[in-house]
Amino acid sequence: MATSIKPVVLCGGSGTRLWPLSTPSHPKQFLNLLGDATMLEVTLGRVLKSPFSNLTFGRPMVIGSERHGELITGLAGKADILLEPTGKNSAAPVAAAALAAEADELVLILPADHDIADVDAFHKAIAAGAEAAADGSVVTFGIIAASPATGYGYIEASDKSGHVIDVVRFVEKPDLETAKSYVASGNFFWNAGIFLFRAGDMLEAFRAHAPDILEAVSAAMPSGENGAAPTFDAAAFDACRSESIDYAIIEHHNALKVVPVDMGWSDIGDFLALWERSPKDENGNVLIGDVRAIDCRNCYIRASDTSISVAGRVGTVIVAAGGETLVCDMETVQSVKALARK
Repeated sequence: MATSIKPVVLCGGSGTRLWPLSTPSHPKQFLNLLGDATMLEVTLGRVLKSPFSNLTFGRPMVIGSERHGELITGLAGKADILLEPTGKNSAAPVAAAALAAEADELVLILPADHDIADVDAFHKAIAAGAEAAADGSVVTFGIIAASPATGYGYIEASDKSGHVIDVVRFVEKPDLETAKSYVASGNFFWNAGIFLFRAGDMLEAFRAHAPDILEAVSAAMPSGENGAAPTFDAAAFDACRSESIDYAIIEHHNALKVVPVDMGWSDIGDFLALWERSPKDENGNVLIGDVRAIDCRNCYIRASDTSISVAGRVGTVIVAAGGETLVCDMETVQSVKALARK
């Protein structure tokens, strides 16, 4: 008998580390960063069907910002849509996803702006975690760490191997030496923010660990469509505190499992990650738009609304979009978020 999964895509992120490509009015999940389709469209495409006979996907839901309602409506296809009048981090939309599903329905939470190269491995991991989720566990998916990255949170598992492993703890972004020890141990995995659970079990977790969030979201749930994409009641939703699902629920919950998976995952969190995933020329350059480059190596150069001419650069990011121009070294791409705030 096939297991049916309800995919819920969260697309409320701002993507400021990819400024000026990604802006508050048009963040990265609505951009064609790695091809002809937007990140949101690609994410939804991964959960249309599965190559495995024991796994099927139901009608997806997309939860995002009301200010992006027109973008979401235009890109989400036949998905159900739920819009937030203000951003409240990830706990509130996860609570809404559980409330919108049947109690015994399996719900898969997905960020809208991640890249997954091996979709079959992704589906295989979902199928492996579905049984544990049906038995009452909240299942997360641990990315097998390719390097001691300090930009990700980590999941410590009780063992180094297995299809579905008990979670010991979640760890915030570590320093480099700590990250090296995690990777060397073999039982720490990157936290990709992908969760699978039975809706009723997640509601019980909210009642135990964050009842105020569940109460506020329940009061804010829309009662009718009124001919447009349903939106949370603004006054009721405003009373909900802003909190991540990790802090609100996951770090306090006991029945947690992790499925280790090597699926070519990236959160496309900055220009270095975007350069790594993009097709390159013979000199390692990613050149997009009206760009002329001479004697350049390992650069990401993208012109969206002008032309760019560059000579003699190595490991440099140059992006022109929306009347803004960014220039930085690959080693300093983490500074882009601060530049975006300025």
